[in-house]
Amino acid sequence: MINSLKWNVDGSSLGKPGPSGIDGVLQNHHGHLLGMFSIPVGILDSNIAELRVIVKAIELSASNCLLHHQHLIIESDSANVISWMHKPHIRPWKHHNLFSSVNRLNAFFGSITFVAREMCRGDRPPTLNCVWVWKIWGDKEFLSLISGKNRMGVAT
Repeated sequence: MINSLKWNVDGSSLGKPGPSGIDGVLQNHHGHLLGMFSIPVGILDSNIAELRVIVKAIELSASNCLLHHQHLIIESDSANVISWMHKPHIRPWKHHNLFSSVNRLNAFFGSITFVAREMCRGDRPPTLNCVWVWKIWGDKEFLSLISGKNRMGVAT
């Protein structure tokens, strides 16, 4: 979409709960890299790590006045969290503070669209979407190395 900014975000946990991290890559509508982050976030459930990464992407966007009034697209591989963003009545109440942050920060932007990234399933042959998802992971690793930090935010 022209004049839009797109975050590709991911949160992960080693366990339920377990040590967790979040990362995101921001691109303009031409696909040019505008920014990225990779942050350890403590011991979390994977769904909450996925929610935290969306909140962090919106917070970082709101902190830059040049990004205000833009259309944001936030793409995540978490079907649960994307459905929470679209259906407020099914959101877990104990995390209402994170959802409140999203609602409050939404005022900075023209609009925010939340989309689910299709993930590959092992029981079907590879598709173009599978290659694309793998390429995003590869790009994130490569971009993290360019920035001088690995995925856990440690200098390399």
